[in-house]
Amino acid sequence: MQGLIQEGNGEEFVRFSNDIEHAADLTPRQVRVRIMAAGVCGSDLSCVHGKYYMPTPLVPGHEAAGVVVEVGSAVSYCKVGDHVVLSTFANCGHCAVCEGGDPGNCGALGGMRQSYVENGTPLYEFANLGAFVQETIVMENQAVPIPTEVPFSSAALIGCGVMTGAGAVFNRARVGPGETVAVIGAGGVGLNVIQAARLAGAAQIIAIDRAPAKERMAVDFGATDFILAEGDDFDAVRAVQELSGGGVNHAFEVVGSTRLLADAISMTRAGGNTCAVGVPDLTASVTYNFQSLHQNKSLLGIRAGGGRPRKDFRLIADLYLRGMFKLDELVSNTTGLDDIQSAFDALKAGAEARTVLLPNG
Repeated sequence: MQGLIQEGNGEEFVRFSNDIEHAADLTPRQVRVRIMAAGVCGSDLSCVHGKYYMPTPLVPGHEAAGVVVEVGSAVSYCKVGDHVVLSTFANCGHCAVCEGGDPGNCGALGGMRQSYVENGTPLYEFANLGAFVQETIVMENQAVPIPTEVPFSSAALIGCGVMTGAGAVFNRARVGPGETVAVIGAGGVGLNVIQAARLAGAAQIIAIDRAPAKERMAVDFGATDFILAEGDDFDAVRAVQELSGGGVNHAFEVVGSTRLLADAISMTRAGGNTCAVGVPDLTASVTYNFQSLHQNKSLLGIRAGGGRPRKDFRLIADLYLRGMFKLDELVSNTTGLDDIQSAFDALKAGAEARTVLLPNG
């Protein structure tokens, strides 16, 4: 089957292949999914550039939706023909952490799997999926059924960009009616922070970005204010404090910059939450002035929006079908697996939300 293979760190090391195969048959609790759409996320670019220190060769991609085409003998969560959004949480489903409702914190199924082969060479998979391929095999709790009315290209984004942004608001920060919010970075994840904050009833939502083109989308998704951060010397902290009257209840850093996370702490008013949504190089350290966090502020680590996929994916799909949550508007472009470079170029330019790959046309 067709797919992409990353053989080293750098965009030049990602190539198209016609010869990828599954490494093994289904186990009793696995499902085989034909991938109909896969979003190209900032994390995919970070993986390709070596920021996540993944072994290669690997099949990249982790944000996808498709159709179940085969199920293992013990599968009960989905059936052949279901439309599903794929989750990166390959959690066991049975430990105390999973039973307590925190599947993202399960470590029982950690480690990298070599789920594919090309001409006899084993291939790792990125983020328990390896989604830039025509088919994947995942654990049954990674395949979350959603209504067939949700288009695949829009549904794919629920698995990462949407869940990460919206979950940061709903599950971690728990933004409340009348509160104030600042969002550093108005890309694919930041736009979902913005629209989730709007749904939560935030009174003021300040979006901050370096790209002027992001203003229109930020406002369309619910931002009440937009700050254009022009140049490295721009004082975004001061701009947010002036707009909000001293700081916001919740500041979200979505870019993955340690410097901007320190800024987010300073944008947060006393007693508020600073939310570390973006992921920098995994070896990075954050330096901030102690006094900036000292006033009863909370610094929240956020992985995949603190999501509970089997509950939250369906909630977002339902909100979309009720016209309350934007998904279609997040899809800036669709293309084939053989055009991955254009998707990477769009991400680097920062001018759009998401390119979605269509592995099966």
